Amino acid sequence: MHRPNVNLRRRGNVLPMVVVLSVLLIGIASFAIDTGYIALNRTRMQRAADSGVLAGAESLANWEGRAVPETAARDELRKFVQFNESLDVRDEDIRLLRYDPTKASGSRVSYTYSVSQPPNAIELVLRRDAISNGRLPLFFAPVLGQNATDVRVKATAFMQPAKAVLPGVPMIPYAMDVVYYRASVELSKNGIHEKLIDLQDNWKVKPDGTVVSGSDGIKEIVLFGGDQKTPGNFGSIDLGSKSNGTPELKRQILYGPTWSDFHDLDFRDKLQRDGSLLPPFEVGGDPGLSTSIKESFDEIIGKPRIIPLYDTVDGNGANTVYHIIGFAAVVVTSSDLKGNPKRVWVQPTSIITNKIIPADLDTTLSEGVWTPPRLVMP
Repeated sequence: MHRPNVNLRRRGNVLPMVVVLSVLLIGIASFAIDTGYIALNRTRMQRAADSGVLAGAESLANWEGRAVPETAARDELRKFVQFNESLDVRDEDIRLLRYDPTKASGSRVSYTYSVSQPPNAIELVLRRDAISNGRLPLFFAPVLGQNATDVRVKATAFMQPAKAVLPGVPMIPYAMDVVYYRASVELSKNGIHEKLIDLQDNWKVKPDGTVVSGSDGIKEIVLFGGDQKTPGNFGSIDLGSKSNGTPELKRQILYGPTWSDFHDLDFRDKLQRDGSLLPPFEVGGDPGLSTSIKESFDEIIGKPRIIPLYDTVDGNGANTVYHIIGFAAVVVTSSDLKGNPKRVWVQPTSIITNKIIPADLDTTLSEGVWTPPRLVMP
């Protein structure tokens, strides 16, 4: 009986299988490399888009009555995109908008805005396609007839105005008549300013905070002075203890009120449950303006600060009571505390700080005071 040779080898049977499997494995590896390459570029583009809209949103920090800074926002966005990726950004791919997080999803965005209802957000579509920057070339896909692919990312960032302030906020312990503030930004009631006030434009605040002589199109207002005709003496307000002295005033001018200031026995009943200071509220004042605080005012020249706005003031001297109705961002441009009357000149500005409680989009409680920008998916 013949037995088959179990050691008989069939040469060449494995080679076709190796060839087929090698082609399959090379294809899978090639697909993985191209897919990873696309994902890497998408991540880098998203990072560039995110940084661009965050920077652009900061440039939208504004105050009522000021022209919408569209060019500045677009330029800042492009600059930060270029910091991350060498990609062009078309004007058509940048959109300014009004974003309201209090509305239902799908209705939070409006692309209609104006000076009276300014944008608070910016949107970017960053692309590598046939329209801009060219399609992303691939390594192995050309074998399958695809030389390149489109990559597009989208990013949106927005800021909210303030309605209340928290301890540590850069707020000075002095108040301004809201009518004077509105006069400085050329906003009036029925076209007529309720109080006569002399405005000037003698100082220019440069982007780096340097203040020089010259006009910048933003009018200054005298924070103190004998010609302002406000009831009561011009002096400080009590952001904390009623017995605050010069050291406390100098500290608050430089750094703002602390947690201890807000929670002082003389002041803490004005706070909300979250520890914030929300207008309207009343606050006492002290007479006079000490020359010893001149150095503190000089030190913050060119640096944005928040100032409380009041609509009425009662009493005189140490019995003065201010009715605070909101906050505004200002920058000190000059001071003269040696003359008579003593004067400090300020002009409207904007400030971004995380020491605030955000408000609805069209709040009337703050002017030029904004939260830091943050990314959002509308």
